Amino acid sequence: MSTLPATRIASTLVVLALCACGRADSHTSANRVVSVSKQINEFIYDIGAQDNLVAKDLTSVYPPAITKLPSVGYHRALSAEGIISMKPTLFLTDGNVGPDAVLEQLKKVGIPILVIKPGASLDSARSLMAQLGKQFNREHAADSVLAQWRSGMDSVWSDTARWTNKPRPRVLIMHMGQIVNNYLGVGGGGPADQMLRWAGAANAIDSARSMTRLNPELIAKLAPDIIIATDVGFDRMGTAEKFSTLPGVNLTPAGKNQRIYRIDETELLYFGPRTPSTVRKLESMLHPSGSQ
Repeated sequence: MSTLPATRIASTLVVLALCACGRADSHTSANRVVSVSKQINEFIYDIGAQDNLVAKDLTSVYPPAITKLPSVGYHRALSAEGIISMKPTLFLTDGNVGPDAVLEQLKKVGIPILVIKPGASLDSARSLMAQLGKQFNREHAADSVLAQWRSGMDSVWSDTARWTNKPRPRVLIMHMGQIVNNYLGVGGGGPADQMLRWAGAANAIDSARSMTRLNPELIAKLAPDIIIATDVGFDRMGTAEKFSTLPGVNLTPAGKNQRIYRIDETELLYFGPRTPSTVRKLESMLHPSGSQ
């Protein structure tokens, strides 16, 4: 496996590269990577660089092949011992990690840490893909993925005009927060909100906050026409019928009509090559009659 220079990551994306006795520089081998970002990990597989990965975090479940890798735990509750045991030459993250003491322990034993900003917007997600292509010497593969991704988005955008001046169902996206173990409402401005708009819907939560803690009173007040629940939260109940009995949900139009749908969080909570197909999936949920 060839040595991969971390300095090839553009300075606009690298926000931190820390190691007590050797930074992620041109002498750092990246062929034993522990990566704890589900977006980054999916992109690594997209460009065919997965042979570099030796471990991932608990929430990295796509593509299915990644579940065969050892897990170092939930990305906000990591154990330094578990990471160190994988003997990584690079610890890669989008910065959403914890506790802080874990990073300090990794630095003390000389494991390079590379923190790359996540692709929060469509443009920055594409930039992330291109930069990972450079990092892992898979530029041509990244270019190919990006070309198909752009083509898919062009098709989506060419169809968004169909929803102009037409009623848009109010949608509540309910996501299970695995640390606090309760349901969160996905707010406006992020990838999920944008995908809803492309699919001809309105977000029932108009707050710019990325996540809002939900309670029965708030759910009932939001009165969504449709609820889309991410996989972990939906699977706790098992069916739309059972989900509709949750306190608050049972008082909404979505609950009364059982217009409750399941979607994988990896499809909805960040942009990626699957985004065009996710928008199409949302359209089929929101507009089952296929109205144009």
